[in-house]
Amino acid sequence: MVWKFLAAMFGFWLLSPAWASETVYDLDPAHTQAMFSIDRFGFTSIFGVFAKSGGTVWLDENRPERSRVSAWVTTDSLWSADPERDGYLRGKDWLNSTANPTLTFKSTRVVPTGASAANVTGDLTVFGQTRSVTFLVKLNKIGTDIVTRRRAAGFTLDGAISRKQFGNQTADSLIGDMVQIRIEALAEQRL
Repeated sequence: MVWKFLAAMFGFWLLSPAWASETVYDLDPAHTQAMFSIDRFGFTSIFGVFAKSGGTVWLDENRPERSRVSAWVTTDSLWSADPERDGYLRGKDWLNSTANPTLTFKSTRVVPTGASAANVTGDLTVFGQTRSVTFLVKLNKIGTDIVTRRRAAGFTLDGAISRKQFGNQTADSLIGDMVQIRIEALAEQRL
């Protein structure tokens, strides 16, 4: 009976979070760029960047499907190279930064598609609406950052969303529906 108890306790101990192979990383806002582009009148695409971002990555290198991410950008940090347009995009007809100060993403599923790539599905909140979306995420590198001397992981995220599906139809006959998204992210291991 004692052996069964000890075996059960040992099994519980091995399965406890302390023994998980998960490493916690924090996104480095200085080296993370959240970019988007959208068609304007059919002539050109307008590019924009959210300058303030943050979040956490829980990375399990042995079982990547157990990895997860929670990230955000602030809507008032949008920059599109034109102050007048920036004000308009932050305004009520578009991002409505006053009512929606952040855009957030919380993963719900990770499906590896290769040695360093995965489809990451999660809840994205934009325009005050939350929808499930899937992004292609590539793990660029894990190693020691030569500047900070900390363990770091670099990622590239690509995808697209329909702004109409998130409830935004502003100038829908003039401005494209699909918003292309690319994020270059550096995450450093939490101390």
